[in-house]
Amino acid sequence: MLRALWLFLLIAAIAAGAAWLADLPGGVTIALPGQEIHISLPVAAALIIAASIVTVLAYRFISMFVAMPGEFTRWSATRRRRKGFLALTRGLVAVAAGDGEDARRQTKKALALVGEPPLALLLAAQSAALDGDDEQAQRFYTQMLQSKEMEFLGLRGLFVAATRRGDNEQAISIAERALGLRPKTPWAINALFDLQSGKRAWDLATAALDAAARAKLIDSSITKRRRAVLATAAARDADQRGDNATALTRAQEALGFSPGFAPAGLIAAKHLSAQGRQWKAASLIETAWAQEPHPDLARAYAALKPEETAQARARRLSALAGMNPEHAESRFLSAAVAIAAGRLEDARDALKPLADRFPVARVCLLMADIERGFGGDGLIAREWANRAMRAPRDAQWVCSACARATHEWSATCPHCHAFDALSWQSGPRAQVEAMAQVDDAAAREPVDTTLYRDAVKAEEPSRAVVPRRAPPTSASAARPRGEDEPIIFAPRAPDDPGPDADEFALDGEDRRQRRMGSW
Repeated sequence: MLRALWLFLLIAAIAAGAAWLADLPGGVTIALPGQEIHISLPVAAALIIAASIVTVLAYRFISMFVAMPGEFTRWSATRRRRKGFLALTRGLVAVAAGDGEDARRQTKKALALVGEPPLALLLAAQSAALDGDDEQAQRFYTQMLQSKEMEFLGLRGLFVAATRRGDNEQAISIAERALGLRPKTPWAINALFDLQSGKRAWDLATAALDAAARAKLIDSSITKRRRAVLATAAARDADQRGDNATALTRAQEALGFSPGFAPAGLIAAKHLSAQGRQWKAASLIETAWAQEPHPDLARAYAALKPEETAQARARRLSALAGMNPEHAESRFLSAAVAIAAGRLEDARDALKPLADRFPVARVCLLMADIERGFGGDGLIAREWANRAMRAPRDAQWVCSACARATHEWSATCPHCHAFDALSWQSGPRAQVEAMAQVDDAAAREPVDTTLYRDAVKAEEPSRAVVPRRAPPTSASAARPRGEDEPIIFAPRAPDDPGPDADEFALDGEDRRQRRMGSW
């Protein structure tokens, strides 16, 4: 509506101007050699307007004719660029779909049409990587570093290529350069942490962890845990090279982040005890035991006072077990103390919650020792010993990433190099033994039931030696089993093949007693 109004006003103004011009008196005289031309003023105005229009049209036609080659060139370049970007789009789609042949074809077309702009270099690099041509891909990624917009992406591609061929030093250098461009990039920070921890550069790994914490890429609890592991690894290395002061400092630093971390507590207790600060070492072990009991902590706790009597040591270890009484390791420790003292009933009571469930091998063999100590039916002790052969493997350091086992803790798994993946746990014997490729000959030895017994042996505290049969020190331990006393058998596993062959040699009454005497 508004545009129609403006058009109406324009037409009215032109008409008014033409009428005003026609009413004006006078004319225009054009003097030529030998003649004069007289025209009225309106006609002269019309001629001037017509001449102007013709001049403008002629100028436009001549300009278009002169500019035609350039316009054609620009049109051709635009069409070529449009086709090139279409090839780029199709090539990137082919790379994402894993179609290597189509990706190569579209890459050649894109490079031929648009040359080597950043996107074409990206397509060429990804297409080469899809074909497995790492050298060609690396060349294209290197060219991408010349573009400010594509430099970071080029670094990412070069980092992937370096890690694929195992060049960790170059991968670290590339990750550091990428981190300089974008300090909060998750992949660069995580890569630096993994690579530095993999090469045992604990301080540099800690710096990468601090960068991740500043960027808020990981939770604060995970940060504390990783700092404890890194400090413990540094303390372990310092301890191995004889730097006692650094080992103690780093171990105490780790305990500040995780007071219950057994590997750090063991290192700190060792060096504090060497300095004559047994009370401090005992406090650290007690704190760690209250949170995460471990058999090495009990050994270290027993060794703090090598001159004390067996009774005093038993009291100390019983008090240590009482700081986390429901834990399986505490029950093992209590049972070992009771067996050494000849209190077989107390030992059996301590192991009963563990034996009620499908027990590990150590429970089975300790129960076999207890049954032998009672001096009763040897079949029961033998069944416990046979059960140990089918029981889950005793607790050890097992990697949560590859499920392989190792006898010593380390910050990274010795098999798959995963960081902080080792945990103290047991598992099904068949599964763990099949995957645990441990070179140490100790891995092939029988299950050690004397795990805590050095802790209660006063004469030789550094050795784990206890007779297989506990001495009967009381009438209750030496007396034969009564009629009303239940016979204790190992509970059968879900995959138990059934009774042993020698069980069929028993008469009917003995077989009935064995079936009725389970937990």
